[in-house]
Amino acid sequence: VNTTEHSLRYKQENAQSLVSGTVSSLQRNGSKPVDGSNRNDVEDVKNASKSFLSSEGLQSMQLDTIFSGTPGVLTRLKSQGKLDPPMLACLISEDLPLNVVSKLAFMFNFQDVFSLGGPPRLCMQLFDSENNSPYTSSWSSGFGLESVGVTQIVGMHCKDGRSLEVSVSISVAPGRLSNYTKIVRICPRYVVVNHLSQPLRL
Repeated sequence: VNTTEHSLRYKQENAQSLVSGTVSSLQRNGSKPVDGSNRNDVEDVKNASKSFLSSEGLQSMQLDTIFSGTPGVLTRLKSQGKLDPPMLACLISEDLPLNVVSKLAFMFNFQDVFSLGGPPRLCMQLFDSENNSPYTSSWSSGFGLESVGVTQIVGMHCKDGRSLEVSVSISVAPGRLSNYTKIVRICPRYVVVNHLSQPLRL
């Protein structure tokens, strides 16, 4: 679940191919159903339920899947004009309800479950398939998904010399899903909210 403003894509460490569902470019869109149907565009998927949170902003927010290679949810909120401190606090909260997570999340499996080097590891890269951002990074070092409840900091080095760090937390899905599914949350490492009347540059 990408709750940053960045376009991130993912792959298994030492693998050549990206995870299923990746949007590599406007022409190579892995999020499109292979049978040509429009099942990802139905109204029930695009619109959030009116009852899942008491926050009026989240009730009216349009949620849909954040596929690999597409901008995170903060960018979508900016485009809807709904990015305010209460909304931001809800999205990066550890208590984000499962029905909100399920609307934003996309699912993938590792290619090779068993490896001589231990459990498979995930790498991520800053990459905007929609060409809205000039920033692209190298792939991050691989990080494991076994450390449930532990927050990890993942760094990526951008091509222009900058660096990007995001916070990655891993939890187990509730109920019967706990035997099969882990939830990987990607959040901004730092969040600065300016309550001054003047703009700030950091």
